[in-house]
Amino acid sequence: MIPYTLLAAAIALTVMTAYIKSTRNKKLTPPTVPGHWLFKNQELYRTAWRAQVLTEKYLTKYGDIFQISTPSKTVVVLNSVGAVSEVLEKQAAITSDRPRNVMLSELCGFESNVGIRNHDEVHKQYRRVMASALHPAAARSYAALHSSTAAFFLRNLVDRINASPNCDHVTLAPNHCMSLVASIEDCAGRFIMRMTYGHIVVENDPLVQSVKQQVELVTAALVGRYWVNYFPILRYVPAWFPGAKFKRDANQFREKRERIASEPFEAVLKEMSEGKVERPSYTSKLLELKGGINASAEDLELVKYTAEPMFNGLCTSTSALVHNFLFTMSIYPEIAARVQTEIDAQVGRDRLPTLQDREVLPYTDAVLQEVMRCSPVAPLGLEHCTSEDIEIRGYTIKKGTTIEANIWALMHESSSYPDPHTFNPDRFLKQKPDPDPRRFFFGFGRRVCPGQHVANNGAFTMCAAFMSVFNINAGKETLLEAKSHEKEPWRMFTAYGVYEPKPFQCTIKPRDQAALGVLEACRETEAIQ
Repeated sequence: MIPYTLLAAAIALTVMTAYIKSTRNKKLTPPTVPGHWLFKNQELYRTAWRAQVLTEKYLTKYGDIFQISTPSKTVVVLNSVGAVSEVLEKQAAITSDRPRNVMLSELCGFESNVGIRNHDEVHKQYRRVMASALHPAAARSYAALHSSTAAFFLRNLVDRINASPNCDHVTLAPNHCMSLVASIEDCAGRFIMRMTYGHIVVENDPLVQSVKQQVELVTAALVGRYWVNYFPILRYVPAWFPGAKFKRDANQFREKRERIASEPFEAVLKEMSEGKVERPSYTSKLLELKGGINASAEDLELVKYTAEPMFNGLCTSTSALVHNFLFTMSIYPEIAARVQTEIDAQVGRDRLPTLQDREVLPYTDAVLQEVMRCSPVAPLGLEHCTSEDIEIRGYTIKKGTTIEANIWALMHESSSYPDPHTFNPDRFLKQKPDPDPRRFFFGFGRRVCPGQHVANNGAFTMCAAFMSVFNINAGKETLLEAKSHEKEPWRMFTAYGVYEPKPFQCTIKPRDQAALGVLEACRETEAIQ
């Protein structure tokens, strides 16, 4: 813990600075949620399931644009499609920066990370490069890799289930949840490392372990677990000072972050210099376009630092989406059965569905869309920041204000999605379907996820493949819990960071002999690299 005297001094300075700012250039601002005289809405800002709390408790009272504040910043929350469109899309040129994150940018050295840096000229160049390699047509070129990853996922899951006890420690009932989550994460990571660097992941791969630790750090810093983000003066505390563990963590991750970015990149460069790139990848293809090993230092840095955030972004969103889909199937067996009926009729029982089958599997695709709507993996997205004052509906949002899009509220807006708290995939199959949630799921304006098409395709392929060969059934305790939380389903999901199910009871079994035959054939498919 930070010593109380130091924390008190930091609070006093932060409050004084905030007060001085608040007395200057007073203009009409969006409605403000009342808070503590000193800490303001700090407790609300750090509350569990904040997106859902803001939607349920404050949206009706304060409208679709309101603000909360902490001692160090003001946060404007956008709670409707209209508000998001007006601010983050129509005024994207001045609402695409990121708010200051002392822990990540200034202490851990993530200032060059494409997802975190401000929307400057370098960021624009980064995004152009990523878009050129990840646009819809380019994303479809990874279809064979998606299929081999899905095949590996299924075999990996079977092997994990067979190798471990898989029992609930309390009820002793069979429970395959831990095996499922581990397989999802391993296979999503396997795909990203292969796609980005041509790197084949091995068991207990040290590079993957390092990247996972980095993901945990980034998540912790983004959801506000470090006091230095609220009281920036704490960044001057020396690492040896009592309570300054955050500073020691930062020093460690600054070094680790550079190693994570450099090691796989240098491996690709070495392969190119030796003329033996066995597995073309995002990195090798871009380097070829830039002149290969003769690329300029600027281009080398460009490729290196657009490749590095792939794991954090794509792996996290893909694995969480697959996790959410399969949890949902476990508690809605009638919907799962309908998905399987469609796959059986359109694909057959002698092979796995592929990305090319998506057009003939409209219900399966609709179920995935409904999972995105009901369980968005980032209910508040990533924060934006204004680079200039902006005007909206007579309000002034000042330069330097943090902007949050409440994606949960957008996905549960009754004017867009009638009966929004009911899981109903058929809403996307009507003659006039409800809005496609993928429009909101991957971000907004000039901060939309550049890898959205790859993540979406990967999730579809893994989910369809799983449903074609496995039955997944929630345990009795999980079904009872789902029933008791019908009006507040988010309570079965994580409260902070990536939104995915808490550990739940489930059993996973091959559907029948035909499924066992396909699983055996997966050993050949997964060998495709």
